[in-house]
Amino acid sequence: MGELTHDMVSLAELQFDLFRSDCRNGLRGLLIPVSLLLFAGIVAAGTVPLALIFLAELLAQAAGLSRAVAFSMAAVSGLIVAAALGVVGCSRIRGIASVFERSREELTRNMTWIKQALKRPVEAESPQDR
Repeated sequence: MGELTHDMVSLAELQFDLFRSDCRNGLRGLLIPVSLLLFAGIVAAGTVPLALIFLAELLAQAAGLSRAVAFSMAAVSGLIVAAALGVVGCSRIRGIASVFERSREELTRNMTWIKQALKRPVEAESPQDR
């Protein structure tokens, strides 16, 4: 029984180490998508004012549009860029969940082993073992 307990504790330690490693890898993988989402938020909130004002003025002068129409088109284009960055960031975050696949598979294997070990009949000690 002592060996079984020792094996179970060792498995728990290894499982925790694997989970910790997967967490580290997951956090590293989250840096880029979170940065993209943060940048998308900045673009959506500010819509890069100088570039969009320049675009609106260019549309007003070159295409002969009214300033209201030109500024509206520039704002919509800024929002489209922000939405595109947000979609890319969200799609990259969804892929991060797979980082825990290793831990999940190993936990399943360990739990199966523990169940099998607990089902095994205990071998009776013979008088020679004492």
